[in-house]
Amino acid sequence: MTSFQSACLVIFAILAYLMWVDENVTVYLTLIFKIMRVNAERMLWMIRFHPRNPITNLMMKWKYERLARELQEEYRK
Repeated sequence: MTSFQSACLVIFAILAYLMWVDENVTVYLTLIFKIMRVNAERMLWMIRFHPRNPITNLMMKWKYERLARELQEEYRK
């Protein structure tokens, strides 16, 4: 085992022992992981829907160009 694997095993063993001894540690860890998930989702939403994001602006430009072409073709008929 490498030193990284050993350190991970020791940390996991300590956390497992603390969770077994005290139920509040389990609740705390669950809340921490939920907070991390919510923050990650929040960051993804901010990246995806920020008005100055060039990628989403380009995607919306393509969408509007496609819609304009469809309307022009419909108008010509």
